[in-house]
Amino acid sequence: MKRRTFIIAAAATAVAITVPAVYYSRNHKKTYNPLVMPEILGQFCDESLIRAIGEEYSRQTGENQAGSIKALLLQAENGVVVAEKDRNAVAALLKKKTEAEFSARSTMIMKGWIITRTEARQCALFSLTA
Repeated sequence: MKRRTFIIAAAATAVAITVPAVYYSRNHKKTYNPLVMPEILGQFCDESLIRAIGEEYSRQTGENQAGSIKALLLQAENGVVVAEKDRNAVAALLKKKTEAEFSARSTMIMKGWIITRTEARQCALFSLTA
């Protein structure tokens, strides 16, 4: 087999395998409400660990009512409350709160992960609702 033929065949095989795999993974990936799934932590942890972190946080803090946790998560520093239905605004608010808490070194260790209070509350809400 000539070198050029081999390279073309190898490239075609790689494309034939990669394209369906990428398509499948993008279309079969679960999407969660940003209110209940921490953006970064959700990329590294599976559902059972997110739930376990949430349960531990609820035990330690006594925050175990979904309504009150939602209210705390949806309220910005200036007191403005974001509408739960606006997923983009919720995601932006939670990202801002998480970054501010990390910057202020306001973190805790839950199940071996260093997380912020906002992320812990998201996990707690996940454990209560999912």
